[in-house]
Amino acid sequence: MSTRELSADRKRRQLAAAEPAWPAALPRLDVDERELLTDWLRGSADSRRWQALLEVAGPARIELAERLADKALAAGLCTVGEQFVRGRWQRVAVQWVELEAQQQALGLPTQSQRDARRQALAARLEALMDDAVVGEAAQILAESRMAAAPAEARTALLEALSGWVRAGERGLRRDFALSRGHTKAVSEGEWQWLERHFDLPSLGIEAFAPTLTMAGDVSLLGASGRRLDLGMAAFHTLPTQALQNLQGVVAPPVRWWLIENRASFEKQAARRAPGDALVWIAGRPTRAWLEAMARLLTFAPAPAAVSADADPAGIEIALAAARPWVDTGLAWEAIAMEPVRLERAGLLPLGRYDRAVLERLATQSLPPALVALREALIERGVKAEQEGWL
Repeated sequence: MSTRELSADRKRRQLAAAEPAWPAALPRLDVDERELLTDWLRGSADSRRWQALLEVAGPARIELAERLADKALAAGLCTVGEQFVRGRWQRVAVQWVELEAQQQALGLPTQSQRDARRQALAARLEALMDDAVVGEAAQILAESRMAAAPAEARTALLEALSGWVRAGERGLRRDFALSRGHTKAVSEGEWQWLERHFDLPSLGIEAFAPTLTMAGDVSLLGASGRRLDLGMAAFHTLPTQALQNLQGVVAPPVRWWLIENRASFEKQAARRAPGDALVWIAGRPTRAWLEAMARLLTFAPAPAAVSADADPAGIEIALAAARPWVDTGLAWEAIAMEPVRLERAGLLPLGRYDRAVLERLATQSLPPALVALREALIERGVKAEQEGWL
């Protein structure tokens, strides 16, 4: 094999091909040689210890590794560092020549391609952070250290979810999956991830029929004199469609109390005061939820108290949940959302999505209690979940 020395002393030398064929083309390689070269060129390190390359080859491919190293050196794919040990020169390192070009020739991803992929993903998530619906989840995903492929898949889910909501679509989970190509387009793991970040029914994606969960001592009257006494249990979950057939309310409440956090709702339902009727908001209110509440108010008009997390999204949720009271001219107020809730240990800092929500809220007319919370959020830069105090 004809080589030349790039550098040398009595103990070390760097060899290169005397007449390199690269970069015009890869040398002719046997199938096993090409497979091993592909294994060697994975990753982004353009310099590898010879011992590390032997470990990649494994005991069954030691002779193949020696042969491939000679062929790669002769073709100009690499330079080889050698060390003089016990009377002879031994390989100690291999330096690849134009690593990314070789990777492309073998169909391997390059560091530049991986960087471009990450930048494209970051740009997609950056755009999603400005979305009122999926912005918070996009921020969490951007801050995670998830591998590119699953992060891209979840980014695509957020994009699809944003488009679904903008288009005003409604349906079952299979309908959302079909919008992405077929009924299995969203895996069970992806559904679980979406459930952790979103109240899917509030976004028009139902696993089953939409429901409303409520508690109180009222009785609901249906067609043909049917009656449901809600005081029989701590709370009841009813299909919203059934409430559209409501014919009356016996012992209507003095106050409706709407609570966002499920654990807080159940706790307060168990200790509710006489005259209160409680309703779980379950995230951002859906159209079905709002229509059911409007129907209840037709027969049981009463002021409302609304309690959501002490964070920017909580302000938006409170405003949305109060819409039936605004539409009918009934009074409502935000409670348990005071700025003092931000004077606790272990609070989370506001993220980009939170600040985007605050910018939207800056242009809206808010009740005094929510104005105070908005200003406190801006001033302190933290947020809190109502489960900590309600």
